Amino acid sequence: MATGVRLLGPPLLGVAAIVLVWEAWTRVLAVPAFIMPAPSRIVLRFQDDALVLGGQLAWTLLEAGLGLGIGVLIGIVGATLMAHWLLAERALLPLAVVIKVMPTIALVPILITWIGYNLWPKVIVAAIATFFPVLINMVTGLRAVDTCALEFLQSVGANRAEIYRRLRWHAALPYLFSALKVAINLSLIGAIVGEWFGAEVGIGKVIRQTGLKMDMSGMFAAIVMLVVAGCALMVLVGWIERRVLFWHASTQPEGEGAGLQWLTG
Repeated sequence: MATGVRLLGPPLLGVAAIVLVWEAWTRVLAVPAFIMPAPSRIVLRFQDDALVLGGQLAWTLLEAGLGLGIGVLIGIVGATLMAHWLLAERALLPLAVVIKVMPTIALVPILITWIGYNLWPKVIVAAIATFFPVLINMVTGLRAVDTCALEFLQSVGANRAEIYRRLRWHAALPYLFSALKVAINLSLIGAIVGEWFGAEVGIGKVIRQTGLKMDMSGMFAAIVMLVVAGCALMVLVGWIERRVLFWHASTQPEGEGAGLQWLTG
């Protein structure tokens, strides 16, 4: 409990201070609700629409989750090829950069024209938004192997697949989780952008419709739910990271115990 208070106390106090100033500002200056609603009004709207917003958010999370899964898979496969073959890196990296620098917002109308107003344009946009950080981090991680460990495995006759499984993959895991912390929110942004242009359901559609109607309380309630979901996913990734990378120094405050015990695992 003491650890939780130490970790969560400062950010919660910061958020509480911002909310109090916001509430006082809207009340003292009598700011119209269609311009900037007070936090208390947003909370009441959130309570009224919680079930509806939850259903819309679930659809957005499905799109973002599928896109994230596809993006991570593409990133890992591409990084594996690039880390082992220089020709693959020369062929795939420029293509990945071109796809990444394309304005995602411009791809959505094209995808909707090709595929229709279903979930797949949003999934594809989420995958495009997430694959690049995974690709770059995984390439770095697969190459950031311990030289002594590599020489040891080679000395005992380990083949390329065994070296990948026992050494390179473990070396890349911290980089993968670092990429996931970025990609998980990018997947939500990609899904929201896709829903903004054309969707029958989704929290992005709610945000767009409430904004067009100048319903700022409803729009902020939807944004708050999206923010809470993003923070919860970040916490989940951190929790999984600490349990998967229990052997790595990054998950141990004292910075010890990383070791090479996983070489024999």
